[in-house]
Amino acid sequence: MCDHCGCRDLTPVARLMDEHDRLRELSNHIRRHLDVRDDEAARAHFRELLVVLGPHVAKEEGVLFPMLRRAEELAGHVGVLEGEHAALFDDVDDLDDLDYAIAQAWRDGVLRVLHDLDEHMYKEDFGLFPAALATLDGSEWDEMDSWEQQHTVEAPLSVR
Repeated sequence: MCDHCGCRDLTPVARLMDEHDRLRELSNHIRRHLDVRDDEAARAHFRELLVVLGPHVAKEEGVLFPMLRRAEELAGHVGVLEGEHAALFDDVDDLDDLDYAIAQAWRDGVLRVLHDLDEHMYKEDFGLFPAALATLDGSEWDEMDSWEQQHTVEAPLSVR
């Protein structure tokens, strides 16, 4: 969790970081369940993680990323993060295609998704959000707040 640069003082970033905290909490639950081979509980927490992740990604891609892309020096970084979002969604889709009779393949896939998600959130917490703090002005933060109020985002991800 990042609290060193003042990002959490901005409500839109605080909400995104709070969602990261929730995703980390759910990831830890999933890992613990997988460690003891409680696949049913792991699946339940993974479904909950997807309910948080889908709208979170939609907010980033719907408003924050486009605003940051306006800054030429950040456009490439935003592109990388969008690519990571797409890769996470692809990996989740691949989990849907697995036969649960092959439980170890599902467990390995989930652990891979959680690892990639952790790395991605680290880049956002310690790179993207501080860059947003330094780059965006008050009217842009207001724009982000307004976007969030106007968009109810459903979780686009699923898992059996």
